[in-house]
Amino acid sequence: MNPETWRVPVRIDFAGGTLDLWPIYAMMGGCLTVNAAVDLWIELEIHRSGPGHRIRSRDLGIDLACETWPAEPPAGLSWVWRVLDGSGAPPASVAIHSPVPQGSGLGVSSCLGVGLLGAALEEEAGESLARKVPILRDLESRELQTPAGWQDYYPAALGGALALHWDGPEPRWERLEPHPGLLADLVVFYTGKPHHSGMTNWEAYKRFIEGDVQTRQALSDIRGIAWDMAAVLPADPAAVAALLEREGQARVNLSPAVETDAMRAVRDRGRREGWYAGMKPCGAGGGGCCLLVAKDGRREAAEAALRDMGLPPLDLRITPRGLHRLG
Repeated sequence: MNPETWRVPVRIDFAGGTLDLWPIYAMMGGCLTVNAAVDLWIELEIHRSGPGHRIRSRDLGIDLACETWPAEPPAGLSWVWRVLDGSGAPPASVAIHSPVPQGSGLGVSSCLGVGLLGAALEEEAGESLARKVPILRDLESRELQTPAGWQDYYPAALGGALALHWDGPEPRWERLEPHPGLLADLVVFYTGKPHHSGMTNWEAYKRFIEGDVQTRQALSDIRGIAWDMAAVLPADPAAVAALLEREGQARVNLSPAVETDAMRAVRDRGRREGWYAGMKPCGAGGGGCCLLVAKDGRREAAEAALRDMGLPPLDLRITPRGLHRLG
């Protein structure tokens, strides 16, 4: 049987990270997060039948073959095994290739989870797949042994830019159309330092539950920023840039380690040279990728400066497509 090829996008997040952790959004009386699928594609090659089972990760250099499906998660492939096992329909062979490194802040693990679950169940992006996201949330909590946020799954499961409303047992999603000027001036670059969003979220979670005043104030600020972001994303690129800057500062208030030397250097140079409008780290942790808005008409100057600093921008755009099968 010929192999199937599936592609699943990673995501960028504009505002609201950490608020998607239960019961933070419930305790705060409802929250909102804003994110979007981007056209950096994780590829999955699937063989549904054949002798035994095989899982390969080209990027990690892991090739696991066994006669029967493993009863326990194998080293280095625990998350892949857990999602396929949880699907109830693990294929005979899965080969994975991601153009984005772990720790990028672009939701690689979550988006890969959507791809693996959807491909195993032969289900492309859409509302039906999005309704299965709670399965992945619970599997992730079991994998990490901490509470897990779940906004990162939805761009892969639905595609496009989304406002996710966290005001019930499951989020409601609203599709957004980012302003064309914002799309023209949006830059994503990698700092060269992997981030650890899970640990940052866990520390913020513990402090929030314990009633830490600074943590609760920072998350309250992020909550307001996210509501504003959903309103201005389709209409006002300058306002988006200002809100990115405010969210970035609120995340520093949650954890000073979020802002790296590379981020400070970009901000200082961009303001000095006149191309900087606003920036925040992708995901909740320090390091990884950053989302930057250049001032109107100055994108090329921003990208040239980033390359000069050894921080080359990624070639990506927001995509309306979520998980899909090729051919």
